Amino acid sequence: MSWLGKMFKKKKKGYNTDSQYKLLIIDDSKELIHEILGISEERADELMKACLKAYDDNDQLHSCLEDIISQCKHTNEVVMATLIMQKVIDRKKSLHGLMDALKDILGHG
Repeated sequence: MSWLGKMFKKKKKGYNTDSQYKLLIIDDSKELIHEILGISEERADELMKACLKAYDDNDQLHSCLEDIISQCKHTNEVVMATLIMQKVIDRKKSLHGLMDALKDILGHG
């Protein structure tokens, strides 16, 4: 009966190690990340808006990431969107922390 255990063993999730996911540096002389990655100012703004909307529309981080990554057209955009998303999360958390502190100070908490 030990063979049954092997039949129902769950596969672990892993990363695809395919080389198609390489970062493409477009202009290494630039100082802004979106310019280095070859993402226009307009597209960077679109990604920012999409990240903010995804954060507001989803309750779980993985759903938020799936939402925004599905809108990306290239690996460089995935990198840019991930960096933007981290900034959005950090700012929203610090804003909530500030609001909680103000409630405590003002006695509304």
